[in-house]
Amino acid sequence: MRLADQMTRNKSRPFYFEGSGGQLLGCYHAPELLYDGNRGVVLCYPLGREYIQFHRAYRQLAVRLSQAGYPVLRFDYYGTGDSAGDFPEARIDRWLADVSTAIDALKRKAEVSSICLVGLRLGGSIALMTAVDRGDVKRLVLWDPVVSGCVYLDELTELHRYMLRHAHVRPQLEHGSDGMTEILGLSFPQSLLHDLRRLDVLSIKRAPASCVLLIESRVPSTQHLLRDHLSRIGADVALRTFHSPALWTWMEDFGQQLVPSEVLSSITSWLSGDST
Repeated sequence: MRLADQMTRNKSRPFYFEGSGGQLLGCYHAPELLYDGNRGVVLCYPLGREYIQFHRAYRQLAVRLSQAGYPVLRFDYYGTGDSAGDFPEARIDRWLADVSTAIDALKRKAEVSSICLVGLRLGGSIALMTAVDRGDVKRLVLWDPVVSGCVYLDELTELHRYMLRHAHVRPQLEHGSDGMTEILGLSFPQSLLHDLRRLDVLSIKRAPASCVLLIESRVPSTQHLLRDHLSRIGADVALRTFHSPALWTWMEDFGQQLVPSEVLSSITSWLSGDST
């Protein structure tokens, strides 16, 4: 294949589709190979700083999956990225509905009937809960998913304080006059903070998918607790650990962020494990 043809095939195709309260921006990666499966992949992004931090890695993952023969959809939740809506209206339930809408959009666009979800950090939690609600997700990849929303908020708050001590910014009040709380440059509405404090994926009572891959690359981690819980409620769970502390080191310059090739390869090979 000529280089120009390869570059054209690797390009994502942006498009808008209707979400829970407005238009959502999606990027579609068409499969580059024909295969005998009928499965597409929806990628669920993390939030805020982690969205920016792992945007390049997620785009590389989408390219790898499309090269393996899968139609792939990346998209922004309502009120994030270039999707229509205001972040002050962000709620977990709304984002769950957005993932479900994205699944249906990919099914129509790629003409597939089977969907796999891949979620990173909070995107992993949202993917997991969506899969539980729908009951039709075949395979689920959870990359360092948020297990406890309270712990997640504590980690973000501590990192915010670290940023104010070391980054080239002036300290700001954590609580604004508009009722918003600033964490790492993102203003969280009280409604979203409430949702996050209630988030506990260990409370789910039904397996989200028959096969689940847990990726562990952060330290400390509670993924073994989630693995054990998912196994108890009937999921076949694989846990793969990657020692990648540099991925989670504070950086002001996101241009220095590493792309975790081993993690991306592991996800691609696991999803390609069978074509059912």
